[in-house]
Amino acid sequence: MNIRHAVLTDSGPRAVNEDAADCWRSGSTTIACVADGLGGMGGGDVASQLAMRTFRASLDNTPPLEESLLDAAWEAHRAIRAAQLSGDGTTRMATTLTAIAITYGKLIGVHCGDSRAAIARGKGIKKLTVDHSEGQRLFEAGKLTKEELLNYQRKHILESALGEKGEPRIDKFSFDLSPGDRLFLTTDGVHNIVLLRELQRLASASNDPNDLVESVADTVQERGPTDNYSIVALYVD
Repeated sequence: MNIRHAVLTDSGPRAVNEDAADCWRSGSTTIACVADGLGGMGGGDVASQLAMRTFRASLDNTPPLEESLLDAAWEAHRAIRAAQLSGDGTTRMATTLTAIAITYGKLIGVHCGDSRAAIARGKGIKKLTVDHSEGQRLFEAGKLTKEELLNYQRKHILESALGEKGEPRIDKFSFDLSPGDRLFLTTDGVHNIVLLRELQRLASASNDPNDLVESVADTVQERGPTDNYSIVALYVD
């Protein structure tokens, strides 16, 4: 199973890009991740880059298993917590993290925050992660309808992030892949503007992941970016 990928991250309208995105191969495994530093906490760019570096380093020479990905995410959390003690103005820095590993036709992943993973197959598309946000929690509890969630003012308030005090919520997920699948990791600067169905249509019209990420970037720019935005696209051949 061959995996083609493309990575794009942009500061959008902001002076600093607090997103981070990466994709690499380790033996027969393809690993990809995105992170979105929390802008209001200070040091979001430091947190996202530290999470990315730590996550990748933790997986060096380690078999790509669900537990090893989970351990790498926890290691990133601990690295951020340790860096908060440096006293350089990053004492509350935090970040989201969504990461996947693809090997032998199987996807495994870990997730914390409101960055996302999704898969498009044929004419359908499915989100593989659940946002760790106030709005999503109230929606799942039946306290908000889908329509009410769209207009809920606190829908983007995060309830879990790497670097927060205590223990963040880190989810695991998995999915069996087929040739022709299209995978996407996005930060909210993308998926708040380009919704799932539109992402599926753009992917269907793009035979190359580089073309897809450029189409997504063009769409975000045309509509007016409100934040940093990042996407990793992976095409399964």
